[in-house]
Amino acid sequence: MSKYKNAILCLITFALIFPVVSYAQDAKPKESRDKNCEKKEAKDKADKLKVNGKRIKRYIEWMARDEMEGRKTLTQGYRKAADWAADNFRKWGLEPAGEDGTYFQDVPIKRKFTYRTGSPELKIGSQVYLMEEDDFGIHTASTAATSVRAKVVFVGYGISAPDKELDEYAKMNVKNKIVLALEGSPWENPEPDDSETTDPWKDHVSLETKIKTAYDKEAAAILLYDPKIDDSQRSRYYYRRGSDTDDKLKFDRNFLAYTIGGRVLRAVMKTDKQESVRGFDRRLKAMKKDIDQKKTHSKKTGITVSLKGFDKIEEYSEEKKNHIARNVIARIKGTDPELNKQYVVMGGHLDHIGVRNGFVYNGADDNASGTAVVMEVARVLSKAKFKPKRTIIFCCWAGEELGLVGSRYYVQYPCASVSIDRVTAYFNMDMVGLGDTIGAPGALNFPTIWEVIKKGQDKDVISAVEPKTGGPGGSDHTPFIRKGIEALAIMTKGGDGHPSYHQPEDDTAVIDPEILHKTGQFVLQGTMNLANETEVELLIEDRQALYDGMRMNIVNINPELEDSSWSYVDIEGYTPEKLSGRMATVGKKPPKTYYKGIKDLKPFDGDVELLINAANTLGFGRVDIAGSDGEWIVKGRLTRNGRYAIRMMEENKIVINLVSPPPQLLEAVLETATRPFIITGIYDLNQQLYNKINEKNVLLGVKFNPAEVDDCVKTLDRAKAFLGDTDNLVVVITSTEGLDQAKQSLYVSLIKKGWQSDDINSQNRRERKGIAGGNLHILR
Repeated sequence: MSKYKNAILCLITFALIFPVVSYAQDAKPKESRDKNCEKKEAKDKADKLKVNGKRIKRYIEWMARDEMEGRKTLTQGYRKAADWAADNFRKWGLEPAGEDGTYFQDVPIKRKFTYRTGSPELKIGSQVYLMEEDDFGIHTASTAATSVRAKVVFVGYGISAPDKELDEYAKMNVKNKIVLALEGSPWENPEPDDSETTDPWKDHVSLETKIKTAYDKEAAAILLYDPKIDDSQRSRYYYRRGSDTDDKLKFDRNFLAYTIGGRVLRAVMKTDKQESVRGFDRRLKAMKKDIDQKKTHSKKTGITVSLKGFDKIEEYSEEKKNHIARNVIARIKGTDPELNKQYVVMGGHLDHIGVRNGFVYNGADDNASGTAVVMEVARVLSKAKFKPKRTIIFCCWAGEELGLVGSRYYVQYPCASVSIDRVTAYFNMDMVGLGDTIGAPGALNFPTIWEVIKKGQDKDVISAVEPKTGGPGGSDHTPFIRKGIEALAIMTKGGDGHPSYHQPEDDTAVIDPEILHKTGQFVLQGTMNLANETEVELLIEDRQALYDGMRMNIVNINPELEDSSWSYVDIEGYTPEKLSGRMATVGKKPPKTYYKGIKDLKPFDGDVELLINAANTLGFGRVDIAGSDGEWIVKGRLTRNGRYAIRMMEENKIVINLVSPPPQLLEAVLETATRPFIITGIYDLNQQLYNKINEKNVLLGVKFNPAEVDDCVKTLDRAKAFLGDTDNLVVVITSTEGLDQAKQSLYVSLIKKGWQSDDINSQNRRERKGIAGGNLHILR
């Protein structure tokens, strides 16, 4: 009973005091109240959710350790990183959003590859030679975990052809020895009177044959000297080229195949210290000529060489059933019963390119940085027990370096009951660890969504962001943006850029915590804004068509436009290469010269880039023919001189543009022309003329005034019905005012008329013969 009495006394006391406190607060001067407000705002700002740039860098440090072996998809290093990401999501309290209640989504990698780890070595005595210094390269046919220390036997060009009177292995015991051979053929060094016109050794001097011959003779290894290895980066070229031998050379015992440069060759063969390098080269040249004359120079060198191959070689393929990678996916489920079926997604690729030539490519900036930002945003939101209305999904992608495999697979096969059509926006972080600004292509694709993302952003953060429109590219935003989703391709820039991109030097030490903080804070605030937005519709109607319309290509070939920056171009005698060179010397606008081959007709107007693009399609030039000229066209009819002129223009790759021709003139030109041409300004044609247009691959130009979209749609739809497809249709812009919005309206209207995207996007097909290819062309 006493506890209730105490509670009643407390209530009475509170009731008596509260009016006095309220009155005292109201009685304070305005200046004092303002100061209190400022303090409250400062406290609210301090309480705002924040990411930690230093913590993000620690995540990067863990992922970008040498022990992770470059996190190449499918390898042990990648699997460790994926497990680590999933464990953190679990520890922080995020729900799994992968398959079967896990944090993982299995992603099949259909691309076969072989992965090699370890640093190959080559030593002669105490002298260590280095692959990175182009002293040697190792062929990928070499067996793993193989070391050889043995005497070297020189066998000339390594040819064993007794039937042709040349066996450089004769009387030489190379069992368990290291063979040294010259690459190429002795025929490449003939005597002046040598009359042979074909290489007699062609069946014995291929790379694979020389390696297999040494192997069959029971050698432990082969060193192949090629003078070209001394060129910059040559050893790495050989490492790549060696992959071609994988299917042709299979060894049942340990065997190493190296390509060596001049330094290693001289260390083995130039044993006389009094012999100069020039003297050795003369001696080597003489030996080569002797071998061409079937005089062998095989010998024991007396030099011992130590070799070590790769530590481990693993093949990944569907056949070996080790081709399944894993996306790592977590979520914070939305609380609103309706909006929780909409999604805000963020991601970054977890993989990198692994180990190459003994170098570990740690990929700190590319892209442990993007993955680390995703994880820090997930941690902050989960630890703060943030309750979003929409569901937030966090993704660490596999296989980006293999062709965006993980993100493409997720968009095609989303898991955990996600519908990609319900994704409101996607933030992609790729290379966000260096610089001072945040590039955000795609942010302005849908301005209403961008306005939501901007709300409440810290001034120093939003001022560092550079938003713009964007399209597909080389990162994981591509599968999302192709669906018409507001997808931000976030990559930081400024400073020195990303100098260690795909280099071994891409390590944690260079990463800047400040730009990590700004990137993470921008994504964090933008995600919270989108997750709880209720006034702005984030699933924009017709967003796929609006996006595709925004991406429609426009080619400037309309001289009637007031803002045209065309100049006349002398195209006689110019190839595309010459035109390209000319553009480099005069700048983007060529000088105003005139084509001398066409009498009394306007020469082609256009810039050099367009001419180069047109070189193998419509031809270099265009002539506009409008009405009678008294010589070629008389009373709307084509004369004999006109027919001759058409043939002459075709021979000179000049394209005719008939402007609003009468039907009889159109028929005459259709009968005369052997190459495609353009028609503009006439659409009321009979089916017979439309059939001839199709037969000749003629382009039919439909004028497009951005202020009259509906008229253009009706004309295009009617023309398509007559033509049966859109390959021959061209949209000719008559004004640029309001063009960006108008082309989106045009696209959406055509889609609603039943057109397919392949009917409209000229970049989707390049199948037409003799014309620019594709489907609906938009010309200015």
